[in-house]
Amino acid sequence: MVEQHKKALEKQLWNIANTLRGNMSADEFRDYILGFIFYKYLSERMDLYADELLKEDGIKFDAIDENTDEGKEYLEAIKEETIDHLGYFLKPNELFHVLAQKGESGEFILEDLSEVLNHIEQSTMGTAAEDDFNGLFDDLDLTSNKLGKTENAKNELISKVLTHLDDIDFLHHETDIDVLGDAYEYLIGQFASGAGKKAGEFYTPPMVSTLLAKLVTQGKDKLKSVYDPTCGSGSLLLKVSKEIKRKGGEVGSYFGQESNPSTYNLARMNMILHGVHYRNFDIQQDDTLEQPHHVEKRFEAVVANPPFSAEWSSSSSFLTDERFAGFNKLPPKDLADYAFIQHMFYQLEQDGLMAVVVPHGVLSRKGAELDFRKKYIQCGLKAVISLPEDIFYGTGIPTCILLLEKSDSDNKHIFFADMSNDFYRDGNKNFITLEAVEHIAKVIEEQKVIEHYSSLVPIEDIVNNDWLLSISRYVRKKEIKTSYNLGEICLEIREKEASLLRIDEKLEVICSHLEIPFPAGCNVPLIENYIEAIRTLIFNQDVKFTKKDGTEYPKWKPEKLSSLLDYKQPTPYLVEKADYSDEFDTPVLTAGKTFLLGYTKENSGIFTALPTIIFDDFTTAFKFVDFPFKAKSSAMKMLVPKNESINLRYIYEAMKMIDFPLGKHKRYWISEYQKETIHMPHEDEQIDILNFFKLLDEKVKVIKGSILKRE
Repeated sequence: MVEQHKKALEKQLWNIANTLRGNMSADEFRDYILGFIFYKYLSERMDLYADELLKEDGIKFDAIDENTDEGKEYLEAIKEETIDHLGYFLKPNELFHVLAQKGESGEFILEDLSEVLNHIEQSTMGTAAEDDFNGLFDDLDLTSNKLGKTENAKNELISKVLTHLDDIDFLHHETDIDVLGDAYEYLIGQFASGAGKKAGEFYTPPMVSTLLAKLVTQGKDKLKSVYDPTCGSGSLLLKVSKEIKRKGGEVGSYFGQESNPSTYNLARMNMILHGVHYRNFDIQQDDTLEQPHHVEKRFEAVVANPPFSAEWSSSSSFLTDERFAGFNKLPPKDLADYAFIQHMFYQLEQDGLMAVVVPHGVLSRKGAELDFRKKYIQCGLKAVISLPEDIFYGTGIPTCILLLEKSDSDNKHIFFADMSNDFYRDGNKNFITLEAVEHIAKVIEEQKVIEHYSSLVPIEDIVNNDWLLSISRYVRKKEIKTSYNLGEICLEIREKEASLLRIDEKLEVICSHLEIPFPAGCNVPLIENYIEAIRTLIFNQDVKFTKKDGTEYPKWKPEKLSSLLDYKQPTPYLVEKADYSDEFDTPVLTAGKTFLLGYTKENSGIFTALPTIIFDDFTTAFKFVDFPFKAKSSAMKMLVPKNESINLRYIYEAMKMIDFPLGKHKRYWISEYQKETIHMPHEDEQIDILNFFKLLDEKVKVIKGSILKRE
């Protein structure tokens, strides 16, 4: 039952986040929805704790009159207790449900909300909790035009979010599992899946986190301390906690460092939401390699998923830094992987374990990295585990986990395991199952040798292989003969047929409603021709949708594109250098067939007013885009709706009916194209039309993905 409650809570929270963000990208709305969930959590904890303190007095916290002497006396006493126990304080009129109810009744609440969030931080000043709450709500910019063009529009959106959240039970009474904490992690994961390459900044896939946690807690049911030098949203630290709690123990203290300010705030919120007391965690914001904050401490367990092959200063001043001492050389400026490994190993206490995710290049690169690798092969490195490709947001490169132990004894063997095939595909990413994680963790703990999967390799063999740690040298992959599993093929055929049947059933209903032929069969070219023919019939209004009650929709209204769309010039968003790489974060787009040219490391001047239609003034090519990007061409306009009621996806489909003449200069949208007219149906009919095209597109995708395509 608790698990059902958790799933329901996750669904409710994601629906709010997805429904209310309007034209804002998921990545932009993330900080708002997660911040407001956190405020509601703090508020309800405050209310519950204060009610417990007032139980013997027979009064409720939210019933205290703050303007009376008696009320002020109560609040002063409660404040002292809650600051010590919770780390912060809220007055009754600052509680979440009070502001939510004001917003629901139409009151303007933005100023009050801003003051409350500031008061939460101010209540911790001069206390032990100050560092953990300082700047925690900095990313909730209630003045941002992303929330609305007018103050009333901003207030309306925020009020809706608070009202919807106020209706949700956060299940504080459930103690069997961390219901709200898990739901919060779920939301972070959902936002990560929509953030593309940027997600790597704050999120490690849960099964990778679980495996790292299992590796550093082998044989332990409690930990004095755990540390993550690149902690992101804090998910890795919390996975270690969850693994120890599963064994009946506790983690004493949590330490982390994060360079990104927004992600740093997210990590602190995440810790508190998971019930980690403010006295038990210390997360700092800074560049870990350049400005470490915990360098004087040693930790029983260290875990990390550092940025792969990142740049760092590699300044000669670090030659005397104890973290990097003993080699008379430093990791390369553009490859900080071993800098992170050296930092982590230095901070590990004697007999402690560390697990770190790294790219495969760490296993074989020459130069200074060969010397670093030799040291850890001789003393420290316990295991190398190859992970499946394409499991991380932001990169598809092959990765592995290194498991190291701080020990005085020289290595005799190193354990290798290859779980590169232990994944399933879902959408455009690979995923690892919990069963695969539990299996590999057990294999490593027991040092179990399995043909084609794992091996225990003597150090001499590694030396004879030029100190290379490439897993393929020590775990030989099973030869795959060209064969067909008829059972699997038949199963996939049945699954594809079932999907097609579901889509066809919906299409038949719509086609019957429109009194047009149904596109039976699996001939993709013919179905694509059918889609274009249907587009012409619909937008010429030769076939029409009707309301559910059978009555006709209102007549379509002709509208010039200029009355529906604003345009933004590309100049502020143009990419400066064409040095594209999959290792970088920001997509560079063109409106033509190529569309995605590559990724750039430039992280300023990114277009985020989404969704948008990118339009090329010369070629007249255009694309619908719903993720942040930089532009390649100075002839490209970014088209955005003039108000929130305009369905940009419908306009995009309608524009496909316009025969734009080729442009002659970079301002052709302004001088010519925006004068073109499209016809706008009722908003419900727009949705009917878009749903129809969506089903047709889904049918084509299912057929293209089938093993067998029958004409």
